[in-house]
Amino acid sequence: RTGAATDRVLADLASQESQQDARARASDVLGRFVGGEITRYFWGGFSGYLDVLGLEAPEDMEARITEAPQQVQLLLIPRDGSERYGAWVQAEDGVPRGVACSGEGSPGRLSRRGDQLQCPPGWRTLELRGAGRRG
Repeated sequence: RTGAATDRVLADLASQESQQDARARASDVLGRFVGGEITRYFWGGFSGYLDVLGLEAPEDMEARITEAPQQVQLLLIPRDGSERYGAWVQAEDGVPRGVACSGEGSPGRLSRRGDQLQCPPGWRTLELRGAGRRG
């Protein structure tokens, strides 16, 4: 292949690599967010601040934290691309549970299957790379 076809293939590969890198960095932060919030819950309640958990959002992503009674959410929105990343931690009957997901647009409501939180409709579960690790 030469010319425009090669350029298109190379651009597609670069875009896929960039998205995989963003997903890996988001997964690391979200995993540590879920673990940190579960720990904080047992020490008195969730935190609405990343710095309290010793975390920072990736430089190329905007972080939005939303708190409500017995739950907290972190949404990471990359400046480029359409995929977003979110983590939710909810406590029910004194037991905190978390899930991390990726998807496009605004996430809908979470659901539960048994004792597991499920991603909002149209969003996919992310493997939590940062779970159980610090710094």
